[in-house]
Amino acid sequence: MKQSGKRSRLFKQILLSHVLIFAIPFIVLSSVVYYNAVVRFKSETESSSLYKLTQVMNTFDLIARGLDNTASRISIDTRLTPFMVKNGIYKEIEAIEELGKYKANNTIVDDLALYFHGDERLYSSSGMNSLDTFTKQVYRFTDLDGARLGAQLNETRFPAIRRAQAQLSGSENAQNVLTYMFPIPRNSQSPYATVLFLIRESMMTDLVGPILGDFNGSVYVSDTEGRIIASRSREIKLTDAEAAKLSEANDGEGVHDVSYDNERYSLMKVKSEVSGWSYVIVMPTSQFLGRVLEMRTFIVLICLAVVAFGIATAVLLSTRQYRPIRHIAEHVRPLAGRLQGSGERRGNELDLIRDTVQATKDLMEQIDEQRPIVREQFFVKLLRGALRDAGEVDTFMERENLAISGKTCFVAVVSMEGNDYVSTQNREELLRLLSEVELPQAVGYGVEMIQDNAIVILVAFSGEEEANRELQGHIAREIARQFEACCGIKPTIGVGTPVSGPLEANRSYIEASAAIEHNMRAHRGDIIFFDELSQWQESNDWYSVEEQIRLVQSMKQGNKVAAGAALDSLMNDLRGKQVSLFYLRCMCFDLINTFLRTMNELQVNIQPEHRQGLTEFTTLEQLGAGMYSLIEDICNHVNANKENKNSELGDRIRSYVQANFKDYDLNLEKISDHFQMSLSYFSRFMKEQTGYTFTDYVTHLRMEEVKRLLKETDIPIKDIVASVGYADVPNFMRKFKKSEGLTPGQFRKLYS
Repeated sequence: MKQSGKRSRLFKQILLSHVLIFAIPFIVLSSVVYYNAVVRFKSETESSSLYKLTQVMNTFDLIARGLDNTASRISIDTRLTPFMVKNGIYKEIEAIEELGKYKANNTIVDDLALYFHGDERLYSSSGMNSLDTFTKQVYRFTDLDGARLGAQLNETRFPAIRRAQAQLSGSENAQNVLTYMFPIPRNSQSPYATVLFLIRESMMTDLVGPILGDFNGSVYVSDTEGRIIASRSREIKLTDAEAAKLSEANDGEGVHDVSYDNERYSLMKVKSEVSGWSYVIVMPTSQFLGRVLEMRTFIVLICLAVVAFGIATAVLLSTRQYRPIRHIAEHVRPLAGRLQGSGERRGNELDLIRDTVQATKDLMEQIDEQRPIVREQFFVKLLRGALRDAGEVDTFMERENLAISGKTCFVAVVSMEGNDYVSTQNREELLRLLSEVELPQAVGYGVEMIQDNAIVILVAFSGEEEANRELQGHIAREIARQFEACCGIKPTIGVGTPVSGPLEANRSYIEASAAIEHNMRAHRGDIIFFDELSQWQESNDWYSVEEQIRLVQSMKQGNKVAAGAALDSLMNDLRGKQVSLFYLRCMCFDLINTFLRTMNELQVNIQPEHRQGLTEFTTLEQLGAGMYSLIEDICNHVNANKENKNSELGDRIRSYVQANFKDYDLNLEKISDHFQMSLSYFSRFMKEQTGYTFTDYVTHLRMEEVKRLLKETDIPIKDIVASVGYADVPNFMRKFKKSEGLTPGQFRKLYS
């Protein structure tokens, strides 16, 4: 039963994983279907309604322009001036006929009237009436009398539209009538008359009504002051006033999702730049979903079929996957008894995740602090050929946003050898400038090589191969210019040949180093190109001088891979030479002599068996095998010597600090300047050699000296503190108590 239970739990886990594999795309597919069925349908409906609303707005703007033009024409019509109209009954009849002509040109207008300010009469296309007669008998307004209409006409200074109810002839019910007033002359501060257009609201609503189509909602038009001048609704709970409030709360044009009285609405709004009127559609959002739910049964059946098929497939796959696991479990079960009690109990998964996240966060902070060091180490390893994995290099460069991958590269070595002194401040500024420098058509990344006493810059550029040499020279001169501007010294720069990518940078670095070391004819401040060294070779019958230099320089740097590659190239060159046997042996002995000179320069002793192999070889293969052994010995010696030099330098630094830690002015800058290192390199080197930062190491020495003096002497504490290089006595007291848990006075009493 126990085994069955375990098997069942494992099977359930496998089944659950397959169900999830099925469920995730199913949920995504369902979401897409929902999006297309509801969200997209809603969006398309809103866009269509917004487009229709814009068309209606354009139509209304066209009507408004027409009315505006009519009012403008009336204002300049000499037959409709106050003088002409009031110049007898005949002129009045002529004015009424003229107004009738203007009305006939505007089919949307129910009536057109002209009112002269201060007058008690109103001239319309249907006749002349007093204001009271016009409001009570002609139109029979229910909410507008003659006095109020006269006040509106007299006070109008800008085009205005208002809504009023009137009992029109031929209709039993009151209807809304729009009164559109235009003062004339236009744009005058003191108009003498007002043109009044009377428009039945039904004429306007007939234009906006088709916008809704077969959807429920409300469409209305409001003027510049927010007053509704036309509206049309179908089966919507909102009143015109409530819809107007929603519009005011969402002043921007476009589509808005709004909520009112626990109901969701889509509000579409446009505003005319011509008239300043707002055109609004408000539609209940639920009706979009209602359209989709009409397909609910069909969609549910499809979903059930897909779910049934998915579960059946998951069960089948789980069974097939579980069977081999069960067979393996049966084979390993006899070993289970040996492991009982050896398992390590684990904490809660959430606790584990929480601790892991916190640890990751702390680690990320440490990584950010160490990022410049990691970046520098990356370039050092890349230049020394220690990185050969293209994927690893590309991943690091992508993470650090280094613009090198896929570009042509070359290395420039800026030598700092010589008697010229470079202060720590200048060195730091120089490293800051060259650590990542924008160059003409290129980008460079510099790193300090203390053992070579040089700054090495890896330059990546893009360009035509024929122009590489010219571009290299331009870049090298720019580096020299920046160096001289910073330090006041014109440096010697060695330039390697371009290589196809960062993985080949080691070769260019070796060449650049060799260019500085081997060209004895160069002067201080020259730019030396490695390919210039090949000019020493006078005959094509001899092996490649360039490869010989690469071989020597690789061995001096302790790079076995690069040295082996250079030797391979030389041996292949020798195998392909069509020369006499005597001439070939001369080249072989010259190559042997190259090894011996290098070993003598590096003070490497040749092993007897290697000496015999070099002198008694009969084939190039035997010679190559002996030389590969020498490369191994030389590179091992160089790398060991580097470690010894680092150790010696560490001892010198410790000795210097121990001899000077009592000085008031001992600081990181001073000691870095003394050892001709940059601050960052010295800090890292100090940490590697002593396990302390510089500040912690000096503090440790001073604390130990203070404790010794407190134990062995009666010197006042203030003098002791001053004698070890502290000027701030209270600050030292706090440090001492934090370190020892006692004040200096308590410490002296305890150990006296």
